[in-house]
Amino acid sequence: NCRQRLEYLARLGGPSVPDTPFVASKWPNCVEIISGENLLFAYKLNSTTQFCNMASSCCHTFMLGRHAEYDANCVTTQGETTTYSNLTEGAIKPYARFFSNQWSPERIQKCERKLIGIWVDESTGDIVGEEGYKDLFEAHIENISRPLPSDAVGVKFDDILEKLGRDNIIIVSDEKKS
Repeated sequence: NCRQRLEYLARLGGPSVPDTPFVASKWPNCVEIISGENLLFAYKLNSTTQFCNMASSCCHTFMLGRHAEYDANCVTTQGETTTYSNLTEGAIKPYARFFSNQWSPERIQKCERKLIGIWVDESTGDIVGEEGYKDLFEAHIENISRPLPSDAVGVKFDDILEKLGRDNIIIVSDEKKS
């Protein structure tokens, strides 16, 4: 899940993981890497997950991830872990927090930015949330389903992954067994 992928990097010396829900932002799957491409590495929490992550090896900072269900149309970033500039008009703006059901309403209220909470009920797999979440979730599905903007500049997540070598993806659960 979102927290575990950051906790893995924190164990490697990356930024500490705050005890608050994360803002998960969706962007078109067209990334322009300004510098540091040689520092990227890919990892998955386990071999069966559909979510692949990329981080920087120098500071173990989460850069972006892609879930297979996004139809290769968008990538995800989390919280304030990376800096973005020169966004195109087609960029998908942050609009909701996504977190698993361990977050109680009392803890959600402590967040600085009040956004509608949406999460997966881990006991049923159902999407649930605060008042108004259904409309927001429908907009989320629409956003991740739309094609890339025609003016998007850069390369796709899978192109970067190919360059890194799919055989080089670190499987975190396998590392724990060693």
